[in-house]
Amino acid sequence: MAELYELPIIDAVDQEFTCSLNDKRCRFRVMFNEWSGRWTFALWIQDVLVLTGRRIVTGVDLVGPFHFGIGKIVCMHWDQGNLEPDRENLPSGRVRLFQITE
Repeated sequence: MAELYELPIIDAVDQEFTCSLNDKRCRFRVMFNEWSGRWTFALWIQDVLVLTGRRIVTGVDLVGPFHFGIGKIVCMHWDQGNLEPDRENLPSGRVRLFQITE
């Protein structure tokens, strides 16, 4: 059965957090680019940088194509439909980042 875990996003344009996903130590660096108006992230698994510059968009598995074995990472609308993960919506929680285990 799939389980849903929210990943912590705070109101900062450059932030890092560490968590355990499917028993793997993962570190995320989440950054907002003022010029492009977009959030991106870098990901370390077991202290190895495996992904950088990945744009955060809604409705897709952001790590699926890479087969990291950490489940799905998705950005979803939480408050209202069709909101984009912009500078305000992602930190406020109207759009949220989740890990889905399978």
